[in-house]
Amino acid sequence: MRITQTISLVVVIAGFAVSAQAQEEPLPRATPIGNPGTWIPVDAYPPAAKASAEEGRVTFKLTIDETGAVSDCKVTISSESPLLDETTCNLMMANGRFTPPRDKKSRPVASQWTSSVRWKLEAPPPAMPTPPVAPAKP
Repeated sequence: MRITQTISLVVVIAGFAVSAQAQEEPLPRATPIGNPGTWIPVDAYPPAAKASAEEGRVTFKLTIDETGAVSDCKVTISSESPLLDETTCNLMMANGRFTPPRDKKSRPVASQWTSSVRWKLEAPPPAMPTPPVAPAKP
């Protein structure tokens, strides 16, 4: 009997924004468009990281321009896997979109947003054994 095991990706994203402007008065923060958890597709786990069972949490800071696009990504706390760190920033740069905050004159302004991604390999629950097949009666 052959049992195969599938490895799945668990991505947890949580974030908060910090205005790039001086903190004299609180300014509105950049707001992610959609669910940031969808910015990392289920099949995005790097094959080489999966093969070597690399896991970890990547904390990063995004720079968001006046249009709401991500213009930079910096890893602030590494997962200890350069491949997971790099993949996180590549996906955030490609998929992250925001509604930018506005200044007092209602003009969009650049800002920053900090979050983290937890890369975790999970095995599915064990497969139920198949019942034995009764021999055919003569």
